[in-house]
Amino acid sequence: MEELKIPKKWKMAIIVWIAIVPLIFSIMPICKPKLLELGVNPILTELVLTTLLVLIMVFVAQPILIKLFRNWLNR
Repeated sequence: MEELKIPKKWKMAIIVWIAIVPLIFSIMPICKPKLLELGVNPILTELVLTTLLVLIMVFVAQPILIKLFRNWLNR
C-alpha cells in the first residue's frame, strides 16, 4: 500500500495563491459593481463575494490545481 504524503505547507500556500489571485482579479471587478448598483450594502457585498471566492477556490480551483501539481506537491 502506498503511503499518503502530506504536502509541505509552503507548497500548499503557493497552490492557494495560484488559485485565489485570478479569482479575486476576475470576480471582484465584475460582480462588486453590479451588487453595489443593485443597492446591496457594501459590507454585505464584500461578505457575499468573499464567501463565493472561498467556495469556488476550495471546491473547484484548488482540487484542479492539486491534481495538476500532484507530482510537485508529493516531492
